[in-house]
Amino acid sequence: MRSYLPLARIFHMRLYLPLARLIAIPALAALLAIGFGVATLQSGSASSVPNTGIGVTGWNDFLAQASNKGSYSVVIGDPSQADAMAGYPGRTLVYFAAPDVNSSFDVGVSWSQANANGWLLRDSGGSLLVNQGYPLNNIGDVGSSGYQQAWLSNVLGFLSAHPGIDGVHIDDVEIDVKDLTGVEAAKYPTQQAWAAAQLSFIAAVGPALKARGYYVDLNASAFVAGNSGSDDGSLYASWYRQLGPYVSGLSQEYYDETSDGSNTLRTTGGDWTQNWDGWQQLIAVTQSMGVDFVACMHGAAGDTHAMSYGKASFLMEWNGGGGAFIYVTPDNSDPWNQAWTTDIGQPAAVKQQVGVGWIRQYTGGIALVNPSPSTPQTFQLGGTYRNPSGQDVTSVTLAPTTGMLLTSSLTPASHNNVQHL
Repeated sequence: MRSYLPLARIFHMRLYLPLARLIAIPALAALLAIGFGVATLQSGSASSVPNTGIGVTGWNDFLAQASNKGSYSVVIGDPSQADAMAGYPGRTLVYFAAPDVNSSFDVGVSWSQANANGWLLRDSGGSLLVNQGYPLNNIGDVGSSGYQQAWLSNVLGFLSAHPGIDGVHIDDVEIDVKDLTGVEAAKYPTQQAWAAAQLSFIAAVGPALKARGYYVDLNASAFVAGNSGSDDGSLYASWYRQLGPYVSGLSQEYYDETSDGSNTLRTTGGDWTQNWDGWQQLIAVTQSMGVDFVACMHGAAGDTHAMSYGKASFLMEWNGGGGAFIYVTPDNSDPWNQAWTTDIGQPAAVKQQVGVGWIRQYTGGIALVNPSPSTPQTFQLGGTYRNPSGQDVTSVTLAPTTGMLLTSSLTPASHNNVQHL
């Protein structure tokens, strides 16, 4: 079992990053060092009707540089971008954090407010807990009703002042604070004690925000050293089931890839870097509660292999609702690429297994994925579809660990062999 990157906590989901901390927008490191900068989003190339199932996130001036922002159904940004974000047609969420208390700026509760009220947690030796990924971040007492109400009041005040924002993205909702700090808190000396405190925070703020009409998304992580459930997704599923009743969406920052810095694509198999099937279950678990699932992956701007693999995997389980797939680049470059942003409509059938791969029909095309680490798979499409190269095809062979989105061709396709919903 390997340990997850602590930012892998970034707005890098941390923002989602940083979905396990997921969104990476390398910017959180810079953001933590200099505070929120002022950014202006440009409306060029924005669509009045966003594509369903795709999202974008970034810090500081990232969104100002990204193209096609109006085409995303979910847009996540830091507080400095709130006024500009309000003009986009997709769901707009502002980044805040549950336990993090920064000494330069606040993402929920300010350092001075937390310090004055005794809400900064310490380790067993009396030292303030520090987020290892961001040394300017101490850890607030998420189990304190005072901290919870102060966080809620501060965030509601911000949202009230920015009426065009739809809700919040809350980062670092950890099942174990040790994943952030390397040690447990003296007040919550066990993983179970911290999880109960963190859950009480979400139970206090989530429904209160929803009652006022705001959307609440969590970047929730369930890494516990030595627990195999952190490798196969089962511990995450359990954590999601506890959090789900209080929120609108749940984000998985390192969806379909490892969060150890290598971003290794998950495949079928039992190794800790694999377990594709186990991590896929998080989508169904989340959607079964009536909650949206947001999948975030990190990778290079030109890595169409990773983009298409992640998006196709997501589409195997997506219910066509408010969830989204987000691709985050480590250098803040524009993530837009037809390999993952191609719109193939809404689910039109349940996924079907074909050998070692999976196929699912959509109203505007077909999604294919081969999660095998070693075996290629040929798919008979049951009709004519257009592949990413612009060719009309009736069959496709995918190499191992590969995905593809195909759009409906001008030639009507026969789908009699596909089980419709």
